[in-house]
Formats: sequence, structure tokens, C-alpha cells
Amino acid sequence: MAKLTLPGSKRNLIGSVVASLRKAAGISQNELASRLQLQGWDVHKNAISKIEQGTRSVKDAELCLLAQALGIPAPDLLCRALEAEFELAE
Repeated sequence: MAKLTLPGSKRNLIGSVVASLRKAAGISQNELASRLQLQGWDVHKNAISKIEQGTRSVKDAELCLLAQALGIPAPDLLCRALEAEFELAE
């Protein structure tokens, strides 16, 4: 069985991808938080910053809401993160 490890002290896989997608869409962390609040997630700009830095964990439901707010299917968001940052150690 493969052992899955996060690089460094990261607490999520998707942070850098969320930041890239948000910047490509030309929206601020505050705007992303507002979009997520409209979906029912009580989140603030500071939490978005922590997610992007990898210092805040992301629940599966939150991943789905982030993906929707960024206009990408949730599996694609996760796959991009896996390709960019996940290390498989045997």
C-alpha cells in the first residue's frame, strides 16, 4: 500500500491551485469569499488566504464549493492539485 504524504507542513493539497485559478479569473480573495458566502459557506478572506497558503485544512464539502465558485468541476480541482503537489511514497 502506498503512503500518501503532503509536502512540507501543508494541511491541504488544493491551496496553490485555488490561488492560481482565482488569479486567472481576476478575482480577489474577498470576492471569492463573497461567492462562497452566497453558496452558504460562512467563510472570510482570511480563511481563503490560509487555504491558498496551505495552512488550513479543507473539508470535502468545502472543496466542492471552492470548485463551483471557481468554475471548475471538483474532480478537476483535486486532480490538478494531485498532479502539482502530491508525492506518493511507497
